[in-house]
Amino acid sequence: MDWMLLSFFTDDTEFPFHIGYGFHENNDMFMHVHRDFSELVIVLEGKAVHKVGDETFDISKGDVFVVGSEVAHGYTNAENFRICNVMFDPKMLTSYDIRKYPGFHSLFVIEPHFIKTQGYQNKLKLAMKEFSALESLISTAIKEYESEEPGKKTLVLSYFLQMVVELSRQYTNTQDSNNSDKIDGIAYAAAHMENHFTEDVCMNDLLLLSHYSQRHFIRLFSEAYGVTPHRYLLQLRIKHACSLLTETSLSMGEISAKCGFNDPNYFARIFKKYVSVSPNSYRNSKAKAC
Repeated sequence: MDWMLLSFFTDDTEFPFHIGYGFHENNDMFMHVHRDFSELVIVLEGKAVHKVGDETFDISKGDVFVVGSEVAHGYTNAENFRICNVMFDPKMLTSYDIRKYPGFHSLFVIEPHFIKTQGYQNKLKLAMKEFSALESLISTAIKEYESEEPGKKTLVLSYFLQMVVELSRQYTNTQDSNNSDKIDGIAYAAAHMENHFTEDVCMNDLLLLSHYSQRHFIRLFSEAYGVTPHRYLLQLRIKHACSLLTETSLSMGEISAKCGFNDPNYFARIFKKYVSVSPNSYRNSKAKAC
């Protein structure tokens, strides 16, 4: 099995990203594993069989999917098969409001994880109008990426984020019209926390969205996200608290309430547990750094 590193495609350690075209007219793409990056794939022409581990999936023009790290995949039976490959560090997508879309979680978190454990097939197939718009955006992004113009990284990142937003919206619309797969419910639960973490989020709300029992929901969520739902929610709240501590002069009680904590003392204990310093110490250290 061949391993691929992001450094095979770019030596820019400050911008862990690559976008380009891939052509497989009548030849296979060997099985390989991504070591340190995820890959967004948009099928632009033709068809092929996508091999993921021991599973196979027929793919053709308009299909969109994400392959995460540590996943063995390749292509066989390619016929005039042309794709766009976007290689990126998943950490690039941790700080944007696109995470409020269920479709984002399905396409960029749920599918890449469960395709390697449960043979979960990608479900996003673009209609012609959306496909044409995305193809045009891809062409613009690749042209900019291959240029040497100042500011190209900023523009390329903006094009990539536009792709992610549009695809997340499309996937969300697909889920809304045909939300028959229970695993998609994990995405709805994650998006619900992203949208409502400043409020009282109870487990029953998440279970209703996920359509799973509590035991199975916690297990599947933890597999996909690497943390329990409870810890995921706390991380969202603590991250928001860090922003409020550095960007506002709100009191600890006000910040506690705005981050979904009813008890300021509990907020202070949880904050110190996750950040290793008290909220006041965190605010003072950031102020001194400025």
